[in-house]
Amino acid sequence: MDEGYVSRQICVYKTSKKLIEFNDKLNTAPIAAYAHIHAQADDMGGGRRIYSNIGVTLQDYAAGVGDKIKRASANISPDEAQFIFSRVQMGVEAFDFRQEKIFGAPDKNGKSIVTKLRVARASADSKGQPRDYPWYVEIENGSGVPVKNATGGTYCQGKSFLCASKVYINVNDLDFFKLMNRVSQYISA
Repeated sequence: MDEGYVSRQICVYKTSKKLIEFNDKLNTAPIAAYAHIHAQADDMGGGRRIYSNIGVTLQDYAAGVGDKIKRASANISPDEAQFIFSRVQMGVEAFDFRQEKIFGAPDKNGKSIVTKLRVARASADSKGQPRDYPWYVEIENGSGVPVKNATGGTYCQGKSFLCASKVYINVNDLDFFKLMNRVSQYISA
């Protein structure tokens, strides 16, 4: 390993065909907003805002490695990560967290980057049978037409989303607990 390389990986779960990893994208808040601890879209001057995130990456290497690997990634805030972990700790039977973000300047076709994330838990399948791997994580990466709403926010125009990559993974209770526990501990540290 290169001595100059520093891994930002907090934790990873691998199967024979897929993996999910969580990466450090945390930033401390600027001094003027020190009580935030983690940056929360804090103004850094010059129109630049700083965010604190946990990166979530899914990889599907069932078709092979190298350029055959399918990848998709999204970011969650520290609060969202700890919210998901709180549901793991509570032992919820059913859970469904969804997030869609559109960002960046539109390209020549008027489309911006879109990430969609879903974290769900279903303790039984459609036939009522218990599931060994009840946690489901899915990420879609693509593009869509950004539209500003009345309050200044941005959303993806209906039916404009074009998926470039979609990957999912199923995880058992213990392994999902380990992942989210490590992420939560890292955030707190």
